[in-house]
Amino acid sequence: MSIEELRNLNSLVIEVIKSKTSLMAFEKKQELRVGMNVSVNHPKLMGKKLEVIKISRTKASLKVLNGVGSYKVPINMIQINN
Repeated sequence: MSIEELRNLNSLVIEVIKSKTSLMAFEKKQELRVGMNVSVNHPKLMGKKLEVIKISRTKASLKVLNGVGSYKVPINMIQINN
């Protein structure tokens, strides 16, 4: 394959990855509701139970349950607890 063909293939792969990522974020955002209990996939917040306070376009504001503090977290890092 030529370099131009490889660049074309690379741009197609990147486009597919971006579209799947944005679709997953959209689906997760549709599931989120204010007041839900969630956790976050990040070492700083590992093991903490959080509650959704506000949902923005790309981030959500979360409050620590049984503790002090709040965080703005990207929606794709949030895991919904059942």
